[in-house]
Amino acid sequence: PEIITACWRLIEAGIPVLTLVTDLPGSQRLAYVGMDNRAAGATAAYLMGQWLGDRPGDVLVTLSRGFFRGEEERETGFQGAMRSRHPDRAMIEIDNSDGLDETMRGLVLGALDRNPNISAVYSIGGGNMAIIEAFAARQRTYLVFIAHDLDHDNMHLLRAGRISAVLHHDLRQDMRQACYVIMQAHKAILGAGSSWPSNIHIITPYN
Repeated sequence: PEIITACWRLIEAGIPVLTLVTDLPGSQRLAYVGMDNRAAGATAAYLMGQWLGDRPGDVLVTLSRGFFRGEEERETGFQGAMRSRHPDRAMIEIDNSDGLDETMRGLVLGALDRNPNISAVYSIGGGNMAIIEAFAARQRTYLVFIAHDLDHDNMHLLRAGRISAVLHHDLRQDMRQACYVIMQAHKAILGAGSSWPSNIHIITPYN
């Protein structure tokens, strides 16, 4: 609520406001620039189902914080598509890691101890190295691992064959579009600012 109130005050002062990477509906923002997170989650579910096929096993779904709207929307998209396409496959969710490796490692170890059937991972937030280390510590393997954002760690894990795919969007393109929206709001260039969904890039070890 405090953030939305601050947005309203900026807008009342004539300062254009847009949201980047994660949206804030109800803030009267001019536009949202970033990935359609719900579609990204559904895309992850599609890939997960294609790769797992008929092989049994539950899916571990990890978040940094459930109240981060972008992650919440990814989870909603993933859960909805999985329930629709693969209703018999269970999903085990862990939350509140803040993306910190040590916290994530402990949460995943606990989840693996409680659930012997986990065979795949959808990592919505961060801490992917810690997730993989937890599997190794329990001498467990996974069939599919889908993550987000092509950062240094995920690039290394992709090349090592430890991650199946990364869902990524071009943040530089998002920043350029955000600048266009602000310039349009100030009438510096033609056009009206509008929301701009980023392309969802599926990155594999080969591209």
